[in-house]
Amino acid sequence: MKNKSLKIIAGPCSVDLKNLSEIYKIAEIKVYKKPCIWGTRVVGLKSRTSFYKDGEGMGIDFKDYTKSIKRILKTKTFHHIKIFKSMKIAQKIYKETNLLIATEIMDPLLQPILYEKIIPKNKLLLWNPAVNQLGWPIFVMSQFIKRNKWYLGIKNPKWLGDYLKRADSKNYKDRTTAEKTWEGLVRYSGLEKEKIILIHRGVDIAEKRGYRNYPVHNLAMRVKQHTGCLLFFDPSHSYGPKMRDKILPATIKAMKMKIDDKNYLYDGILIETGISKTDTDQHISIEELENLCKEISKFRELEGRF
Repeated sequence: MKNKSLKIIAGPCSVDLKNLSEIYKIAEIKVYKKPCIWGTRVVGLKSRTSFYKDGEGMGIDFKDYTKSIKRILKTKTFHHIKIFKSMKIAQKIYKETNLLIATEIMDPLLQPILYEKIIPKNKLLLWNPAVNQLGWPIFVMSQFIKRNKWYLGIKNPKWLGDYLKRADSKNYKDRTTAEKTWEGLVRYSGLEKEKIILIHRGVDIAEKRGYRNYPVHNLAMRVKQHTGCLLFFDPSHSYGPKMRDKILPATIKAMKMKIDDKNYLYDGILIETGISKTDTDQHISIEELENLCKEISKFRELEGRF
């Protein structure tokens, strides 16, 4: 059986000048003398449950973004809006490492417009926050993605819609609200399936115990089969700080999961690595990432920067 290549996107939860050097170290990770990291996280504007007007934990683009909104309201135009701090970092990383840039999008109209100025075709992945499961933001993001041949990441909803034992069973014949919503967002995008990456980040349910969000691999399998899209696993948001020590072995185990004898379940990994002002306790170290790559390369081919 020929193993399919697997893509790894690794980097900090939120980017700043202090962890930029770590991204360069991530870019240099090699297995069998070949680069094995496909992309990195460059997130400058954060989705938070609560809003902090002082910008604490909201990302380094917070001031740039709020100033831009005020300017748009005043001038009634998107002209003369300057690119944000994290975007300058993203441009620098792309030019110097050729890594794909992956980022979470809060404003589906403004942020992609600015990214168009600095990131070329095929080198950007935009994903939606798990707290935002409306179709229209996905629709708007997808218009920019079509024009630039970028990638769309769609995270699963935080809710489930049925009892865990039933919903994550291989014999489950119904469809949970989580599945309906996740698949519905795919339809809103209107993109070619090879440009859509489903990102499984677990669900926030009463039965989650120590997990930050309980992983439901069988549910993710059904959505992948129904949509035909690529599927990535986000172990950082699934295992979280309380189960950080489980992230590496659980990720390796997940990358061995198969749909059938010929096809693996997961096409990639989105994992938080290094240090960050947000969610640091659920990050793995760069050394752990390197070990993860070596272990996975024993049974799967890794696709490096292209």
